[in-house]
Amino acid sequence: MAKQQKRDRGERGRPWYRAGRDQWFVTIDGKKQPLVDAKGHPIRGAGSRTAAERAWHEMVVLAAVPDTGADNEVRTILELFLQDMERREVSPKTLATYTGFFRSFLARYPKLLVRDLRPAHVHDWWRLSHPKWGNSTRNLSGGAFKAAFRWAAAPGKGGAIIPKNPLDGMPLPTMRKRSAEVVVSEDEFAGLLRLVKSAAVRDILTVAWETGTRPVNLTRATAANLTEDGNALLFADWNTEPGAAVHKTFKSTGRPLVVPLTDAARDIVTRLIAANPVGPIFRTPTDLPWTDVRLANTVLHYAKRAGLQGRFTAYSCRHTRATALLEAGHTDTDVAAILGNTPGVIHKNYSHVAAKVNRLRDLLNKSRKPTGT
Repeated sequence: MAKQQKRDRGERGRPWYRAGRDQWFVTIDGKKQPLVDAKGHPIRGAGSRTAAERAWHEMVVLAAVPDTGADNEVRTILELFLQDMERREVSPKTLATYTGFFRSFLARYPKLLVRDLRPAHVHDWWRLSHPKWGNSTRNLSGGAFKAAFRWAAAPGKGGAIIPKNPLDGMPLPTMRKRSAEVVVSEDEFAGLLRLVKSAAVRDILTVAWETGTRPVNLTRATAANLTEDGNALLFADWNTEPGAAVHKTFKSTGRPLVVPLTDAARDIVTRLIAANPVGPIFRTPTDLPWTDVRLANTVLHYAKRAGLQGRFTAYSCRHTRATALLEAGHTDTDVAAILGNTPGVIHKNYSHVAAKVNRLRDLLNKSRKPTGT
C-alpha cells in the first residue's frame, strides 16, 4: 500500500507531507524534492498545505520561465522579482510599495507579454490609472519596473530569464527636490515650538532640529546608543537589538552611524535616558514609542496650527540643518559626516544652496567697481 501511495504521488506531482520529517515534498521525475518558502526555509506542519501548494506552483512557473523567455507574461516576471526581493530581505515598506505598483499595472494589462511590453505601456498606466501622480511618484514607480526587468535580463541576478530588458533606456520624470521647499527659519521653528504644550513632543522636535538626523533614528534611539562621553548617538550592529534595523544605510555600507549632539540635544537625551533606561528613550505623550507615522501626524498637526502646512514636515529639521551648514560655508564632506550622508547626496539634494551663493556672488561683483578705477 505504501509503495502504491508513493507511486501515485509521483504521477500526480503534487505536494505531499511526510510526517516523520515534518516536511512537505513534491516528486519530480521519481525524485523527492523538498519544498521551501521564499526565504529558503523548509515548509513544515501538516496544516501548511496552502503554503506547500504555493511553493510548488512557483517552482513550476520558475522551471518554465527560462524556456519561455520573451513569451513570458509580464505578471510572471514581476512575481519572480518580488520573490527575489523577499529572499534578499528588502524592507517591508519597499516591498509593499513595489507590490502596489505592480498590482495596479497588472490590473490594466493582465495578459501582457514581455515581448510586447513598451515604455508606452508605463506612460499610459500613469496617465489612465494614476493621473494625479506627480513626477516623484512616477519616477519611483517607473524605477521599480526598470529594476524588475533589469534583474530578469541579468545573467548574475535573474538568471537571464528574458533575452533583454524591454524598458532599458526608458527616461523617468525628474523628481522634484523638496529640500529647498521645506526649509524653515529659526523664528518659524520657534513659533511652532511655542504651540507645543507636551514636553515629549518638544523633546523629539528639538533634538531633530539641533542634530538634523533622520527622524527615524530618534524613534529607534535607546540608552545603548549614547556614546561613553555622551556627545553623540552611535547606531551600530553591536548596540542594536537582534532583528532590529540599525540605520538606513547600514545594509549597504556596513558602517555605524554617528549623530553628534549639540549641548541642548545632549541635555535632552541624557534626561530621557535617565527616565527611560530600557527601550526607546523618546516616547509620545501617552508613553508609547514614536513611529514614523505617529511623528509625521504630530508634526502635520502643529504645522497646520503654525501656518506652515506643506512647508514643515518631519524631515524639515534635517533639510534646514543641511542648508544652514552649507550656507555657513562648511564643505559637502563635513555636512555629510554630520548628517550621515555621502558628499554626493548632499551635493545632489542641496544644489539650491550653491545656486543661492552664486547668485549673491554675482550681485556682489556687480556692485563693485573694477580695481584701479
